[in-house]
Amino acid sequence: MLTTGRQLGLGALLSGAIFIGAGCNPTPIVESMSPTSGPEDGGTSITITGQKFKVGATVTFGGRTITPSNVTKTSMSLVSPAGAVGSVQLTIENPKQKLGERKLSFTYLDTTPPTVSSVSPVEGHVYSQGAGYEDSVATGLTTITAKFSEPLKDGTVSVTSASLADAIKGGHTGSVAGTTAVSGDTVTFTASAPFASARSYTVTVEGTDTAGNRSTAETSTFRVATPKRLHRYVVQEGDTLQSI
Repeated sequence: MLTTGRQLGLGALLSGAIFIGAGCNPTPIVESMSPTSGPEDGGTSITITGQKFKVGATVTFGGRTITPSNVTKTSMSLVSPAGAVGSVQLTIENPKQKLGERKLSFTYLDTTPPTVSSVSPVEGHVYSQGAGYEDSVATGLTTITAKFSEPLKDGTVSVTSASLADAIKGGHTGSVAGTTAVSGDTVTFTASAPFASARSYTVTVEGTDTAGNRSTAETSTFRVATPKRLHRYVVQEGDTLQSI
């Protein structure tokens, strides 16, 4: 079969067109990203480097499509959106669905401090004789618990007390000795001796989550009311001076 010069010229032209077309729509080559982690609330400035990036490229960031800025052949910039703690994948795509083969990984860090969900006794609670405690000396009240929004690494509870205005013997102020234990999202304070009656108690709790974020201090108060005054008491066998 004879091939004319015209046919040869047309074939060369078509081959050149195919080559030029492929060069105008390259597959991006992804090399690196910095930084590779940031806070869960987003806002981290990220630079991705590589080759054959095109203006109009997009980044899929954990399932969300982001249009990067400052796109050159070898780099692009973007800002991380907010996300859940953990790792997500990133992919780069040039226009006309040219997807980079390499996937990048970005890790969202836990930067949110824990918060106090509840404290028991609740704010303003009053233990009254006959409705919270019986014995005015050995009240049996020793425990304070605080529940947080997430598991903790450690927690603190500090307690102070002061005499109520109607206390038979007033003038007391001071700290309350005790121990603190952490289990999951709960901090428990156990007093070394029962909370005395006729006193108000101020409780301050704080906690640190497993990522090292510290909560703000939460303060609450409760009272162990002044016991009823006795006008007459019949001494019984086994009574001690303290109990009466």
